[in-house]
Amino acid sequence: METLVQTEVNTRQRGVLSKVYDFFSSVKLAVVVFFLLAAGSISGTLIEQGLSPQEYIANHGEKWYYWINLLSLNNVYHSWWFSVLLALLALNLAVCLSKRLPTIWKAYYVVDTDFTHNLVQNFKNNTVIQYPSGMEEARGKVVDILKGKKYKIWTENNPNDITIFAAKGRIGRLGSTIGHISIFIILIGAVLSSAIGFRGFYPFYEGESVFIPEGNFYVMVEKFWIDYYENGGVKDYFSKMSVIDNGKKVFTKTIQVNDPLQYKGVWFYQSSYGQAWDRLDKAFIRITDKKSGRVVADETLDFRKEKLIAGTDLRLNATNFLSDFAYDSESKQIYAKSGEQNNPAAELEIYEGGELIAKPWIFYNYPNMFPIEKSKYNFILSGYIAPQYSGLQIAKDPGVNLVWVGSFTLMGGLFISFFIFHRRIWIKILPSERSSLVYIGGLTNKDTIGFEKEMKSIIGSF
Repeated sequence: METLVQTEVNTRQRGVLSKVYDFFSSVKLAVVVFFLLAAGSISGTLIEQGLSPQEYIANHGEKWYYWINLLSLNNVYHSWWFSVLLALLALNLAVCLSKRLPTIWKAYYVVDTDFTHNLVQNFKNNTVIQYPSGMEEARGKVVDILKGKKYKIWTENNPNDITIFAAKGRIGRLGSTIGHISIFIILIGAVLSSAIGFRGFYPFYEGESVFIPEGNFYVMVEKFWIDYYENGGVKDYFSKMSVIDNGKKVFTKTIQVNDPLQYKGVWFYQSSYGQAWDRLDKAFIRITDKKSGRVVADETLDFRKEKLIAGTDLRLNATNFLSDFAYDSESKQIYAKSGEQNNPAAELEIYEGGELIAKPWIFYNYPNMFPIEKSKYNFILSGYIAPQYSGLQIAKDPGVNLVWVGSFTLMGGLFISFFIFHRRIWIKILPSERSSLVYIGGLTNKDTIGFEKEMKSIIGSF
């Protein structure tokens, strides 16, 4: 009784495992995963990747930004669901390979010398030749002809006949398998890059060191400069970069476009340059008397450094800057709408008589837009100097070597599939009166026309 119960349990378990195996090897699963990956890739193309929350809110509104952020549509190719889909596709491919591999392996390795002349006559390409000598002489002739055609030959002498099996291009059977394994390797590389890799843009300012958490080290742009043509056009731009690890400068390299820096698997690519959108070097402030309009002072403020204004009881501090000021009424957030100098504005802390009386935003394009009620002065942003930054793409791609390996092996697999064909020939030699009957038949997995020509050449060599 216990044995019957155990048998039933084992049968059920095998049934469940079989269903799981069939699910992961199904074409339907592959189609669905391909569709979802395509949809995700399209969303990653239509929705800008790697922008700040403020930029998404400005472009799509706060409600849409909620869904974009929730579904990681702002970083599609490194999102958890994209990694899961890639892993699922890799699993589907691996299970399909495990299902097909035994059949392919058998066709590759099996040497078939156990057949009858009737089987040979069932092949599409077959013929019977009456050779005017004994079986041994016929065997020698067949072997010589097939060797001339680069076939590998197996012979078996039986009491009443001679069996010959010949094959070449066996590796051609493995072309598609190598291709599928290559795609599997590429997918594993893509999963690694998606799951633990990253790619992003960062503006570097001269003399500022930036911590790179993915590599646990600092980098600093010591100097940034631009080379120009005689007509004033930009020729090239460069960043002299230093890597600082464990408090020590490890090395220094000057990078330019197509000549990146690499350290601990993290790459730094020179991609752009521009003026800062969120900071200043200098802010030029004109102070005028509200009643008379008289210019009280023209002052130069260093960014985030408080300054006492001579001849007054004023102290000013330029604390923030936005190159393209924008305000979202729904979220009540202030942000830079773009990196362009379209609507520059500086936030100014105004102290009068030792007391902070206001912290207004003053606009370069719209002076006196918001007068300060508690002050007898107007404050105008008459000019500014924004520091220049070096725009670097930072990337860590741990799966890139696997992708390269997979790509090269894929090319090898395609070459094998298209140009190497598995051809097999079965030959049975039977005795006949003062002669031998040679039954020849063959099969090929591809290039049927080429194989028919070769069979005619073999037959014509007798």
